[in-house]
Amino acid sequence: MSAFLPSIAEAAADIRSGALTSAALTETCLDRIARYDSDIHAYHVVLADEARAAARKADEELAAGMDRGPLHGIPLALKDVFYWKGQKTTSNSRVMIDFEADEDATAIVKLKEAGAVLLGQLNTYEFTFGGRPSYLPPFPPAMNPWNFARITGGSSSGSGAAVAAGLCLGALGTDAGGSIRLPAAFNGIAGMKPTIGRVSGFGDMPLTYSFDCVGPMAWTTHDCALMLQAIAGYDPRDPGSGKVPVPDYVAGIEDGVAGLKIGVIRHFYTDDFASPLDIVRAIDGVGQTLSGLGAKVTEVSVSPLIDWHAVGRVLVPAEAYAIHEERLQTQWETYGKLARNRLMLGGLFRAVDYIQAQRRRGELLAEMNAVLEDCDVVITTGTLTPTPPFDDSEPFPFIDVPTIPIPFNLTGHPCHVVRAGFGDDGMPIGAQIAGRHWDEATVLRVSHAFEMAAGLLDRAPEIGGPGGGQ
Repeated sequence: MSAFLPSIAEAAADIRSGALTSAALTETCLDRIARYDSDIHAYHVVLADEARAAARKADEELAAGMDRGPLHGIPLALKDVFYWKGQKTTSNSRVMIDFEADEDATAIVKLKEAGAVLLGQLNTYEFTFGGRPSYLPPFPPAMNPWNFARITGGSSSGSGAAVAAGLCLGALGTDAGGSIRLPAAFNGIAGMKPTIGRVSGFGDMPLTYSFDCVGPMAWTTHDCALMLQAIAGYDPRDPGSGKVPVPDYVAGIEDGVAGLKIGVIRHFYTDDFASPLDIVRAIDGVGQTLSGLGAKVTEVSVSPLIDWHAVGRVLVPAEAYAIHEERLQTQWETYGKLARNRLMLGGLFRAVDYIQAQRRRGELLAEMNAVLEDCDVVITTGTLTPTPPFDDSEPFPFIDVPTIPIPFNLTGHPCHVVRAGFGDDGMPIGAQIAGRHWDEATVLRVSHAFEMAAGLLDRAPEIGGPGGGQ
């Protein structure tokens, strides 16, 4: 659990035992939002009355013997990119400021069916294009609860900040190039990008056509497993949805790592990019901890990180531009400057550039698949640098620093971020743990084993205090 709220697993047990009610837990979250969110800006919209009504209903159902599962009565929140009937879905852009869908996104439908209490819509970078936050969109950028002078990471910025600050027990994010994993790393929480096609993207405003994923963000890996269980599954309304059985993600999460083979892609953060020593030590420490638990840990190699980065820097902007081309032509001034500049990069690529990048993507996928034939999971850093300062003056920050999450967007493998330690500056450091296609269960199992052995989750940001949120 965090210092602020119980974990989802703990709250679920307490609600069923009668030690806690959904109404009381929801009120605690709403009180924290009222106290802190005027500074953190994690939420675009807080639906307090609706959440209270949903919590009362959850308690009444449980009292009547209707148990919808581990998320029943649990207060969660959603990145403002999901269609939500009765609410505007803005993607933090003036272009979409009045857009209201006539139906719920599949992820929202599934959370409601699971009995979750939905607190509101969370902040994001405009149209979910990562990099640095901007003050130009309609909602102010989310602040990192550990230190207001540092960014939250994007684009699921509000999701990362809300979980870290105890403004909800879990949140949904989306990830096309690290947009779940970077905020998870920078905010010191857990976050999973599932296998592409594992969770329906229907009703999620896309950044790209071939990379976007919906996934959970929470304080612990166990909580992410509970959330993923509720939202995973085939959806005929999403053409990219996979007809693959959904396993029980919690059943084997306590099985440990003894006998598993774990590969460390160390050259990404030591040779391909010289990460600071505190980051190197933290990520190396993940492998050492898992080795101490009985896993066989070895270094593995793939193509240099700059190759993965270069392919992503062609494909992601090109696909994003294709989605926004018409609106950019007709609503140029309505877009924020940073989002507009990033999107326009995609208009500079030729068809041959896109095709060659896709060809290279296939080669890189084959490399990662070959590594994962021998290894059950691979580990690398979640971030190459310390959490950057809160500065929106650089429109293209990814030109100077490679994008470390992009390899697993290119390959589609499930990838989870866990807290790996803290930097010399006191900010969290995250590690990425990735596995074979459709094998989120093993990724979660390894991640949970590390979290339990490392004992790093009892430290929380001191919002407004001497240690954080300044």
